[in-house]
Amino acid sequence: MPVIQISTFEIKDQEKAQALLEEVTAAMHRVTGVPLDKISCFLTEVAPARWADAGVVGSAPDFPTRSRRKSYDEEPGS
Repeated sequence: MPVIQISTFEIKDQEKAQALLEEVTAAMHRVTGVPLDKISCFLTEVAPARWADAGVVGSAPDFPTRSRRKSYDEEPGS
């Protein structure tokens, strides 16, 4: 029985969250042939302040740029 876990920032639109769950479940079914009633899929929504890319929390104002850094040597002002 496949169990699919998706971790993401909060999805505020319920219809989008539901569509994501349905599409991922459908893909698992299509690719593996596992019956739909044996596939579980769930979302874990994480607050941006509790999520980090490149060591930068998602709630940081400069997240879009700093989270793309390749090393700490790329820190602004260094």
